[in-house]
Amino acid sequence: MNKPDRDRVVFHSIHDMSSGHYLSKAESLLNSELAEDIEDINDILELYNISLFFDNAIHLKSWSHAHIAKYKAKANTFKDIVRKFITNIDDGNFLPYFTSISYNYYGSFWELINNYQQFKKISSSQIERALEEVPHQIRNLLSHKNLVNKYNLVICEYLKSNPQSAELLLSIYEVEDIFNKDQLYLPSSLTIQDKENIISSYIESEHCNTNYLPIIQNAKKHSDLRISDKTKLAAKRKYQENIKEFFDNGSNSLFKYGVAISYPENTPKVKHARIEQGIVHYEYSLDYIKENCGPYILYRNFKTLFEYMDEQNIMTLPSKESQLGVFERTLGIRSKNQYVFGVAFNQSEMASMAQMYTYSNVLKDIGYSLEDILKTVLINVFPELHGLPSNVNLTIPTASASALEKVRTIAPEFESILKQYKLFVENKQIDFELLQMSSGPTAMKDIPSLNFNKYIYINKEDKDVEFLIYLLFSDQTPLTYVEPFKYKQYRNFVDLLVNEEEISFSNYGKYQHEHLNYLNDKNYISIDETNWIHVPNWNRVLILRDIFENEVASFYHYPTDIQEEVMDMVKEGIVFFRSSLFAESEQKYFNYYLNKSEFTNGLDLRNSYLHGTQANPSETDLHENSYLLYLKILTLAILKIEDDLVIYNKRKTRLE
Repeated sequence: MNKPDRDRVVFHSIHDMSSGHYLSKAESLLNSELAEDIEDINDILELYNISLFFDNAIHLKSWSHAHIAKYKAKANTFKDIVRKFITNIDDGNFLPYFTSISYNYYGSFWELINNYQQFKKISSSQIERALEEVPHQIRNLLSHKNLVNKYNLVICEYLKSNPQSAELLLSIYEVEDIFNKDQLYLPSSLTIQDKENIISSYIESEHCNTNYLPIIQNAKKHSDLRISDKTKLAAKRKYQENIKEFFDNGSNSLFKYGVAISYPENTPKVKHARIEQGIVHYEYSLDYIKENCGPYILYRNFKTLFEYMDEQNIMTLPSKESQLGVFERTLGIRSKNQYVFGVAFNQSEMASMAQMYTYSNVLKDIGYSLEDILKTVLINVFPELHGLPSNVNLTIPTASASALEKVRTIAPEFESILKQYKLFVENKQIDFELLQMSSGPTAMKDIPSLNFNKYIYINKEDKDVEFLIYLLFSDQTPLTYVEPFKYKQYRNFVDLLVNEEEISFSNYGKYQHEHLNYLNDKNYISIDETNWIHVPNWNRVLILRDIFENEVASFYHYPTDIQEEVMDMVKEGIVFFRSSLFAESEQKYFNYYLNKSEFTNGLDLRNSYLHGTQANPSETDLHENSYLLYLKILTLAILKIEDDLVIYNKRKTRLE
């Protein structure tokens, strides 16, 4: 056939958006007679790729049923041609065929060698030469367990001699597989020490990718991969060196962002934010703070001024997938056990830490300390306002203590508050003798709520629900691209529906009609006789939007009519309930800062201070930052406890 590679048909996956493009190219082959003796292996591999579309029932929408039946029968004849060709490959012709394969067909070649067990006719020496010719073939080999077992020693020696093999090891054990690549297998002769040596050599090599170094540093222990502390430290130091060199050489061309906090007097606005050259400037009225200076109101400023909580009392600070841009979601290398965040989270954390620091200083200037306010609210105000037991206790550090001493005081107190609340929920009292029976930390997910059915989550296990969410809320949905609104660049289809009153079905292209009809069948939109699109049930759409954007919604913060809609959605399996003090996104946020039980890139504050592995006592700035972090998460925990108590008391009042 002598085709250029760009004109050949390639089957990537059943989910690949290019299937229609390649099937259009396949039509000429499906409609023509094939030569009796095909000599080019790429022609054979192209026939195999065409047959895969029909094996997976992927067809062009323009094909009639008759065309599909005809083409499927033709594709079935391809299989015999492919089988006959591949089963004639052996040591005598393996290398000439292999070295002539087009780049896009390597995976198909090894798949066929595996499927027809042709590896029984190909010696290890041929595989060794193949890896010398095309080193990146190692990934394709590792995708097939039979091939790994057959060529165990050859593959093992290749991995040991090539430091870049570290990237393959990390992709198996640590790196998140964003694109759902094939599972990889390792030769049984590759020992744990071999793997350690490969990774150690990789760190020292000139081709080391900086993005892999944090993954090595934070790698978890596995039964068959245990990276030593020495190697992890080497990765940490190499990463720091590379980052310093990067900023020293190119920092002036980087995109910069940050925050600035001020408390002006005589300002008409209680709070105001503006962006200038990538810096977000937050302004909070000092007059308002001074005029409303009771301990409870000063504590509530973390919600009303700084917006640590939203209208449903869900924490605003955790990283959310909806905040990530397309490139943040898909580009780069990250651990499968990593707390994922992007620019939005970094900016939010800068702001919240700056708010905590500056507000503490403002409170000192008007005669308060933040620690005293939190203690007063918890042990005096909550018992009076919300019925928390009056023996609730919180010990705060002395003002004269060093930053390290303050952290060592507040860290166990934070744990104590959570345990006290857990006892209250379970027993309706706080028994300190019972509290002392348990010395270990309590997992965030295990702190219960006074309220059943508290949080609402989307059922992502249901593929129909997942597709529905994609069409309505994804920034990649095809439904926002429609005249005359293309230039407005709406984030998703629901944003378009919310902001535009007149949207016509007829303005959409044929490739979009299938998606609109799907939403129409599911009753998320309706199309009237004049082709205008409407939303018949806004409550349902807005509930899903809340959960999509926040990853959770709070049932009891909805009015009765929306609660009834939620219950219908639960019956239909679209959403489900869970109850705990903290929503799942909030639990992850706490775990990111406090430990490494869930995330390998966590700060591990809890363990480092409790076990004495924190920074040197002389590194005051680090301890002051840790203390501010603890003050922040303590404040957040108290806000969440109050929300739980308020919901409970309102429910109890309705029942009485």
